[in-house]
Amino acid sequence: MRTKCIVLSWMLIIASMSWGQQYTGIEGLIHIPTADMDTVGMARIGAQYMPKQMIPDAMKCDGKKFNSCSNYLSVTPFKWVSIGYGYTLWKFHKNADSSQKTGFYTKDRYFSVKLQPLAEDRWWPSIAIGGNDVWGASDKGKSGSNYFRNYYIAFSKHVNLSGWIIGGHLAYRYWWRDYNHKWNGVVTGITLQPSFYQPLRAMVEWDGNGVNVGVDCRLYTWRKRPSLPQFQLQCALLNGRYFTGGLSLCVKLLGNSGLFKGKKHSKAREETPTSPQSFETM
Repeated sequence: MRTKCIVLSWMLIIASMSWGQQYTGIEGLIHIPTADMDTVGMARIGAQYMPKQMIPDAMKCDGKKFNSCSNYLSVTPFKWVSIGYGYTLWKFHKNADSSQKTGFYTKDRYFSVKLQPLAEDRWWPSIAIGGNDVWGASDKGKSGSNYFRNYYIAFSKHVNLSGWIIGGHLAYRYWWRDYNHKWNGVVTGITLQPSFYQPLRAMVEWDGNGVNVGVDCRLYTWRKRPSLPQFQLQCALLNGRYFTGGLSLCVKLLGNSGLFKGKKHSKAREETPTSPQSFETM
């Protein structure tokens, strides 16, 4: 318990000068999706520690769930779409031989996508539809496992109160597999970015099965040269007890207009560089 407190305290100190992401690499909160989109032209590569409480019940080794890690690569080529590829490490017996030692010898791979048909404006929220694990494959190339498959529609709205950015997020999510139905239904979250340091974001969410709290932040936001790579950090507690956290490298591959010329994708992001992904699902 003491070790967990020390680790969490250390992460909170770092987060006070950083930014964050979710485990699929697509913009969201801790374990729920939002309608926010990442910066146009942004690519990110990262990793997230996932406690067993975050792992689908069907992913077991010798009948027991395990703590794991996800790795991902995502990109936002246009203001209205984000695409991600990732995998979750799976504990297994070496060479699939039960007499040999266990380790992370295999992985569950998947693709994620999010579309934003309506961007946030003064009088209405942003709306996004998307899915995680929309197509996946095991180490042997067999598709159809879809342990993390879920689809959602999300709404997000931000208000600026004397420099403090408050975000409200609401989504309806459907998990495809029966063993994930505990996370089905309406999920919601609130975010807060302080006026004295807006790259920092605090958040609380209901993921359908419990209340999660956390912080995320972007490290080294180069105001004069925003095209330089940045690090993004997130740390959180699932159900107020189980630590999850991750780090990603964010690289601006394209200009503000993405692949084609156009207006910026989010009014909230125009007002503040930290308005949410990633600050990233889920």
